[in-house]
Amino acid sequence: MAKQTIQAVAQEATIVSSDSAMAEDEAKTPKSSDAALVEWVMGRVTRWRTQRDTNHSKQWDMYERLWRAIFSDEEKQRKTERSKIISPALSEAVENGCAEIEEAVFGRGDFFDLWPEARDTQIDRSALDANEVLFKEDIARTDFTGQCSEITTNGAVYGTGIGEIVLEKKIVREISMSVPEVDPATGQPMGSPQPVVTEKEYECPVLKSVNPRNFIIDPAARNVEDALGVAVEEDVGSHIIRQGITAGDYKDVKGLGTGSPDVYIKPDPQGENPWMEDVVPVVRYYGLVPKELLFPKEKTADLFPGTVSDDAKDPLSGEMVEARVVIAHEEHLLKAVENPDMMKDRPVVAYQWDIVPGRFYGRGVCEKGATSQKMLDAELRSRMDALAYVAAPMMALDASRLPRGFKFEVYPGKTLLLSGDPTTILKPFKFGELDANSAAQVQLLDSLVQRATGSVDATAMARAGVGGEARSGAVSMALAPIVKRNKRTLMRYIDRFLVPAMRKLMARYMQYDAGPGRYTPINFRFNISSTMGIMQREYESANLVQLLNSMQPNTSEQLLILKGLVANSGMQDRDAILAALDTKLQKVQQMEQAPPVDPNAQPAMDPVTLMLAQADAKLELAKKAAETARLHAQARLYDAQAITEQTRPMIEAQKVALKGIYKTPEQQIDEEFDRRMRVAELKLEAAQIASDERISESQERAAKSGAQPKVEIVKVPQPVQVNVPVPMPGAENL
Repeated sequence: MAKQTIQAVAQEATIVSSDSAMAEDEAKTPKSSDAALVEWVMGRVTRWRTQRDTNHSKQWDMYERLWRAIFSDEEKQRKTERSKIISPALSEAVENGCAEIEEAVFGRGDFFDLWPEARDTQIDRSALDANEVLFKEDIARTDFTGQCSEITTNGAVYGTGIGEIVLEKKIVREISMSVPEVDPATGQPMGSPQPVVTEKEYECPVLKSVNPRNFIIDPAARNVEDALGVAVEEDVGSHIIRQGITAGDYKDVKGLGTGSPDVYIKPDPQGENPWMEDVVPVVRYYGLVPKELLFPKEKTADLFPGTVSDDAKDPLSGEMVEARVVIAHEEHLLKAVENPDMMKDRPVVAYQWDIVPGRFYGRGVCEKGATSQKMLDAELRSRMDALAYVAAPMMALDASRLPRGFKFEVYPGKTLLLSGDPTTILKPFKFGELDANSAAQVQLLDSLVQRATGSVDATAMARAGVGGEARSGAVSMALAPIVKRNKRTLMRYIDRFLVPAMRKLMARYMQYDAGPGRYTPINFRFNISSTMGIMQREYESANLVQLLNSMQPNTSEQLLILKGLVANSGMQDRDAILAALDTKLQKVQQMEQAPPVDPNAQPAMDPVTLMLAQADAKLELAKKAAETARLHAQARLYDAQAITEQTRPMIEAQKVALKGIYKTPEQQIDEEFDRRMRVAELKLEAAQIASDERISESQERAAKSGAQPKVEIVKVPQPVQVNVPVPMPGAENL
């Protein structure tokens, strides 16, 4: 054993010495300009990546698992946990936050307007409008809103949303009808028109979302522009690299190969089987590099006559140039050029979901609700584990009285063969009971997740609205903090990401797509028009409705509030309604601004007009007198009805109290007749019973003496005639 250890140590020492010798040989070997530039860039990118992974990689893995409900043993709070359930509370909070921003920005279609800069007073407005129309068409073809949605989701999950602007070569295909040739002899077209497809290739700037795992930045920087450099690393299809080499965009690198050993630059770094074929790991670096490395003294790609100069080794001592460097497999230089954009800005935009002072990476929804989510998951898993003990059947068995090879299973219709009384051999039992407070604790922890993330439980809000448990004022007070938090995130998204990204896209469209009928290079600024989310819009609409009810109709104030209410809505004909309200508002304002009419002024009128006016006045007075009389009569009718309604309960009470006291003569005759008929029936029944008894006694005596029984015929008495007295008139009133 000791011998093997000594051999292993000696082998390691040999490897270390050989590595040191190789490093010394490489240091003595003159480096090419490409190798020196790659070493300078990757030396810093590698250290920046290590710093990022050390501080954030573990937390990002946890946030992604909680968001996507991916269970891991790292989420266990105790070793005996068996359940793997994860609550969807944090996922709901992420979706609510992202949906609020997307609805606020892109929910109304046209979400921006172009305005001239304040210093440009003589700008051509028609050129600005043309640029705006072209820009809206171009970003619609490049999936701009879809990429913004991905960036918003990354910001909510990881705390930072990052986008990269890249130039892509696109082909536009247009269909037109061909013009047939004309026969010179007859002057008639030969053949029929046929559809023809024309192709046009152009360079187009495109916004791409970047996962924070694939983004590397100088740790000393707080934003993209202040950093020494930033880098984006990702797997690119090998066919794209070959196309770039064929087109002359990339250098022809020998032995490029495919495959990426680093799973963290894959789209799903926590996947069990990452794809490793037909992909090339590429690092795109945007930042400062030493000028001597980007523009070497020799204008060829041959080796340097010596090592790199001292000025090029230190990034702070030599002259730096803003450049773009593309490296494959961290060793092959594909492209290295000075920043070709006319604005000399970096094509990367980033924003923080929530600010962490002094740090580039922000704080997202998952980081806010991670602790509450873990507590909720632990409670749910504990409940599920306890439920398994309570619900699953468990039996205690007397092993000494079971048949050999007996395997106990429980299912409907099962027959158990035992050696003895089953009640003494089998006994069901349970481990404890399910805690009754567990459900309330789950609801409490779920509310803690909502409180931490600023989300809203839509189901609870719906129950409160339908069941009447919460008043409108209480709901408004509860929504106010949530609306403010969402508004805060929304303004940061617009100011730090959306507007800068659109400015950079527009500048690149002006540079790479300028020409007749296309973009005109002018100074501009963006005005984002949709800056209110659906929650805030509904909240303000409710307040406007309450305010609208207190306004006098057909006034300018009432129309202005109504106009704001329609503007906040998402109805289909909103623009037409707003135009109609504007027209009516102008008329009302003109009437309100008209000079008041002097009541003492009497304009001169001719006799006929005066007579007609007097007749109209008399007719109006007669109408008013008739209306007054009608109102008085109606008031008297209402008074009489009110008196009747007041006395009606008393009359009803008297009717109930006197019901059945007085009877009519017909009722008295019917009752007396029924009573006497009942008496007669009872007498007949008694006579029949007595006759049957005498016949039975005579038969018994005859049977004892041997003589024939004597049949006695009993005459049934005739029905008694009832003389019903005739009541006296007026007896019902007695």
